[in-house]
Amino acid sequence: MRALWDEFTEEATYTPYPGSPFSPSLLVDQIGIIAEDGGRPAGCVYVNPSEHFGFVFGLYVRPEYRGRGHARGLMRAVAEALRHDGKSYIVLTVDTPNAAARALYDRLGFVDAARTLRLDVDDLLG
Repeated sequence: MRALWDEFTEEATYTPYPGSPFSPSLLVDQIGIIAEDGGRPAGCVYVNPSEHFGFVFGLYVRPEYRGRGHARGLMRAVAEALRHDGKSYIVLTVDTPNAAARALYDRLGFVDAARTLRLDVDDLLG
């Protein structure tokens, strides 16, 4: 899971600030799901459960395993885990430049329900 997290943060950081380092709490405080392909780790996803929904983050599939349905399978596993826990919704954020992830979430039926806005502190104070 650590190797997948490190690969994810190296590849999928579209913001000007670095991704968060792996923390063992990801395996204790969150729901972590791994996808395998031929017995090898192909990808993973994490879910932070709250009272009514699960917040998905860190969805990642290694490049050599993409296009095989692993991302969809991971998201279905998230939905099954959340339904089992009585949660009604999956919530996530996606970086605007991440066209592949946005296309995946569109295909899965996600709708734009909120916006995350960013501003450089110096631009506001300057």
